[in-house]
Amino acid sequence: MKEIAFDDIFKKAYEEKVPDFRKHLNVALVGKVSSGKSSLLNAILGRDRSSPIAQVGAPSGVTTKVTAYRLDKQVLIVDCPGLDDVRNENAAETKGFLDSIDVGLFVITGSADASQKESYEDVKRSAKKVIVILNKIDEWDDHKESALRAVIVQWQSALGADKIFGTCTKGYDPEMRQSAKMDIRGVEEVKEELFGFLAKEGKALLFAKHLKDKDKYAIGIIATALASVAVEAFIPGSAAYITATQVVSISSLYYLYTGEVLSKSTALALLPSFLGQRIGMTAFLWAKSFLPPNGIVDVAAAGVAAVITFAMLAAVRWTLANGHTLEPSSDRLKKAFDKFMVIGEALKTLSVDDLKSKASIAKLLQRLLSTGAS
Repeated sequence: MKEIAFDDIFKKAYEEKVPDFRKHLNVALVGKVSSGKSSLLNAILGRDRSSPIAQVGAPSGVTTKVTAYRLDKQVLIVDCPGLDDVRNENAAETKGFLDSIDVGLFVITGSADASQKESYEDVKRSAKKVIVILNKIDEWDDHKESALRAVIVQWQSALGADKIFGTCTKGYDPEMRQSAKMDIRGVEEVKEELFGFLAKEGKALLFAKHLKDKDKYAIGIIATALASVAVEAFIPGSAAYITATQVVSISSLYYLYTGEVLSKSTALALLPSFLGQRIGMTAFLWAKSFLPPNGIVDVAAAGVAAVITFAMLAAVRWTLANGHTLEPSSDRLKKAFDKFMVIGEALKTLSVDDLKSKASIAKLLQRLLSTGAS
């Protein structure tokens, strides 16, 4: 009976949690020529000047028409002065794009310009989410601190926008001296807003796999998993829920680093190589999951589940980030798991409330993962 219950619970929990890797993501990058849209895209994706996704040039108006960046079969970014430019273009690449825009990144520069309101309203009608970005804020570096804030307020009034993000994405122009420092500001705030929306749409991973530096997103996956297992440790049948969280998180990390989908059976096949080395802890979690709720035992189970899950996912992340393959029999993977099990003991110092909070453990995870990398 217990085995049947485990399978049923696991299947249901897995199907509820696993991302849909078949979805598509369409992003409209809209703004006047020379507003720095290409540089902004490069900055969001974490590219340096030697490996840009989007072309940047010194002459005014290098991008003078609709430019489509298909990052893969599922992710399309269209750079255009306005959506009318897309409507007037018959390119197969952008066919149907206007009917399914997920996010509009509306890029503005300089002093407030009321003539852009119509274009902004067009993007609002066409996209599920619009993020307004005042780029090239370095133009106000020599002004009083209040000057930039005043410009943002003016733009809010001109467009009717609730929030405007200020950014500087200077340094991608190939005509700049290589010795010149890049000046990237405000981009992280834009990314947080962007990924917050994409996470709700179940499309964050589709975009995240194109980030040059995937560490921050990987830490987010692990933090979410730890917060989940800390809650699931208190639920009857917890072993099945915790296993589903672990399998989904392994699959998510695999997709993030490789861009490929890891099957449920393949992810499940990895678990014995981890848990087989911790028979006592595994047996405790399994036995506890079929007992009536018990405060003291549940708290202990939450700590054990957090440490095992951390070590498991940290080992997977380390393996993939270093270009190694995930093999159940890999000594490298097992050694990494053992190392992170020791490091993960620090998680037991956290309260259950802290374990349940993704924000509370994210900073600690960054330190723990850095320790494991050294």
